[in-house]
Amino acid sequence: MSMDMMGTERVCYVHCNFCNTILAVNVPYSSMLTIVTVRCGHCANLLSVNMVAASLQPFSPPQLPQ
Repeated sequence: MSMDMMGTERVCYVHCNFCNTILAVNVPYSSMLTIVTVRCGHCANLLSVNMVAASLQPFSPPQLPQ
C-alpha cells in the first residue's frame, strides 16, 4: 500500500447478517459521513451501511467455543 493511500481510506468491519461473515471494507474518508452500499464477497448480499455508526463500533472478533 502506498503512502498516498494510507491517508485517504479507513478500514471498517461490517457484519453480513445473511451469511454471518465479517467483511473488511476500505472506505474513503470522503464517504465516512454517508451511507454506503457494500456487497458481501461470500454470498453477494448487498448491505447498506451507515459509516458513522460502523466507524464508532469497536470490532470484537467472534469467540471460539471452548
